[in-house]
Amino acid sequence: MTQLSSSRKMDSHDHDDETPEKTRMPSLSPDSRAFIGLKLRELYDDVVSEPVPDRLLQLLGKLGEDEDKTKPE
Repeated sequence: MTQLSSSRKMDSHDHDDETPEKTRMPSLSPDSRAFIGLKLRELYDDVVSEPVPDRLLQLLGKLGEDEDKTKPE
């Protein structure tokens, strides 16, 4: 391997290790990050607006009953 190709190989692999974490630039453009954020908020809003399944409400009710039984009066 020549000196030139050796140094190029080192630069391509070692460059990221030499760059401090705080100074690395994000790999996505601001527009891309904004779009992803928008889609995540839309997904979150959809999930939050879904009703709680009856089975989960039943299980929570049983949990509440069990806690009431174990509390000293």
